[in-house]
Amino acid sequence: MAKEKKTAGAGSKAASSKPLSNNRSNTAKFTARVRTTEESRKNRKGRFLGWQDTPIQQATFGGTTKGGRNNTKSVLKHSTGAVQEVSKSWYLLDASEAPVGRLASVAASILMGKHRPTFTPGAGSGDGVIVINADKAFFTSNKADKKIYYWHTKFMGGLKQETARDALIKHPEKVIWDAVQGMLPHNKLSRYQLALLKVFRTADHPQKSQKPSAISLKGKGHLKNIKSSEAA
Repeated sequence: MAKEKKTAGAGSKAASSKPLSNNRSNTAKFTARVRTTEESRKNRKGRFLGWQDTPIQQATFGGTTKGGRNNTKSVLKHSTGAVQEVSKSWYLLDASEAPVGRLASVAASILMGKHRPTFTPGAGSGDGVIVINADKAFFTSNKADKKIYYWHTKFMGGLKQETARDALIKHPEKVIWDAVQGMLPHNKLSRYQLALLKVFRTADHPQKSQKPSAISLKGKGHLKNIKSSEAA
């Protein structure tokens, strides 16, 4: 019985000695790691990304574990500048020269600013568009009869529909405006860009003070012929 107790005591001592050795090795590793972090802290600069270091390592280098704006130490500079610094130009499009789809694609590209060499999707550097002769807008083939617009009055059984041919007769301005809106990103910036879209039923328009430059929609490469104020 005594031998069994001695062996049990020896086993307990051996079991208790293992965690001590592990703790010593862990403390040595931790001190070495702290030294390396202190040395590299002087050399490393900039912000820390989530996939590079853990939040604890970021805190050792002087960052915070809150993330977001607190970890950002560098300021991102845009080449395009602020939205207010871009000088707006105005362009005139004739709806009788091209189908509604082609007209809407050119207008949406100008509103987004894709014709500028410094185009940035979120900069809002687009120009204004004036569309005239909306009553002469047309669809190719039999799309005027096949295309149907739906809306709901928000009452029971209030689903309404209208063909594109009837819509062009009643309100052609809305047809062109909806086509351009569908080709823009659906966000807050697009609502700002749509404010620069002016659609008129006839050739007369009250936007002559903007002095718009006419763009021909016949042929191809419409955006290449645009001479914006920035490119000039």
